Amino acid sequence: MWITTETMENMMDMHDPAHPGEILAGWLTDLELNVTAAAGHLGMSRVMLSRILHGHAAITADMDVKLSQALGTSPGYWLRLQTQRDLWEAQQRAKDRPALQRLAA
Repeated sequence: MWITTETMENMMDMHDPAHPGEILAGWLTDLELNVTAAAGHLGMSRVMLSRILHGHAAITADMDVKLSQALGTSPGYWLRLQTQRDLWEAQQRAKDRPALQRLAA
């Protein structure tokens, strides 16, 4: 499951975008790496990588740098995926509360 920069740009309009951990899991599967091996290569605990892969933890800036170096993606790629997911989730939560009045100058 490889996502290109062009695909990333189209994710703005995507309904329920995938957590970047799901996408990363696809990369690791394609590379035939298990969680333990990938975590060791990235210099992190297996538990933390597993939390990311299962959508229970977010991609951080430090993790983005590690992934870009290890996988050859551009810096910011994984953070953009995370931001898209976070924004979509925030928009879903906003539907459950009253809209804010626009501030006037």
